[in-house]
This record gives sequence, C-alpha cells and structure tokens, in this order.
Amino acid sequence: MLYRENGQFKSTYAADLQMLPILQDRVLMFALVAFAFLAVPFLASDYLFLSLLIPFLILALAAIGLNLLVGYCGQISIGHAAFMAVGAYAAYNLVLRVPWLNFLVVLVLAGFFAAAAGMIFGIPSLRIKGLYLAVATLAAQFFSDWVFARVKWFTDYSHSGSVSTAPIQLFGWRIDTPVEKYLFLLGVLIAFIGLELAGIGADI
Repeated sequence: MLYRENGQFKSTYAADLQMLPILQDRVLMFALVAFAFLAVPFLASDYLFLSLLIPFLILALAAIGLNLLVGYCGQISIGHAAFMAVGAYAAYNLVLRVPWLNFLVVLVLAGFFAAAAGMIFGIPSLRIKGLYLAVATLAAQFFSDWVFARVKWFTDYSHSGSVSTAPIQLFGWRIDTPVEKYLFLLGVLIAFIGLELAGIGADI
C-alpha cells in the first residue's frame, strides 16, 4: 500500500464495519465504478466484451454467493458451479418455454430452482462438516455435469450441447448488443453487492 489509515479514526460501529474503511479506498472504488459505467462502453471492443468483461461479471455474481457461503458462514463448497448451472439452465428453459414471463420474474424463479438444488444436496449434509461437506458439494458438481450433458431437454435438444438465447426484453429495453449486456450485468452486480452489504449490516 502507498498509504496508511493513520489519522482516519472510527468513532462509530458502522464506520468500523465498513467494507472499505479507508477514505482513499472508497474514492478509488467509486472512481472505478464510474469508469466501468461511463468509459468502458466506449473504449472496449465487442470481442473484449464477449470474451472477457461479460464472463468476468457473471463469475463475479457467482463469487458473491460463494462469499456468503464460505466467507460469512464458514462452509466449504467446491461445487458452487453446479448451482450456478442449475440457475442458468432454469432461466434458459423458462425464457424458452414460458416466453410471456417478465425477465425479472425469470431471474427470481431461476434463483429458487438453484436454491432448491442446493437444499437437495444441503439438507442431507446437515450432519456432516469440514471435508465431508466439501465432498458432498463436489458430488453435486459431478451430478449436474452428468445431467446437463445427457438430458438433452435442458439444451432444447441441441446437437452441440451449447445453447443460444433470445435477446432479453426488460421493460421495453431490448438487451441485445454486447454493450447492453455488459451494462445490464454490471447493474445487476452492483445491486447484488448492495444487497449483500445490507444483509450483513455493513456499508461501503
């Protein structure tokens, strides 16, 4: 670090619980968020959006859930991608088979499906802990890989096993281009970070 928090005293519990207790860190983080929203859409190419930025935002969303489980609850999980896949395939099939649903409703329902899958593997694991819990989550990972690779209904009987989704419609906004997808995911990521901080009683 190029600086220290010497002289930045905390006089309240809320200040002590802040994720970024140092003023310089908060300023830098707000500057990075502003740069991501205002500058990146004009500077990055479509290739950069599709190959790096959009996958990074998706994995950052998954990392928030993993942080709640491992970081705050202290539970070991090495099969988190399984539940992420359940939510992703659930969202894909809801959009495909129930096209009149609002996309926000689709996201909420997909989250419920992912939570249900977590409960299926989690409830029988209540009596185990440590390494054994990690093995149970790893079993979920291998099982989900097997199911999604062999039950073709999930991929709409695609021969390649990959799926292509229709453009997202959200309150009249057609999210179709890489820039629009990037901005939508960035907004969702910021919203979920705020929900996580609110849930643990912390602040920026």
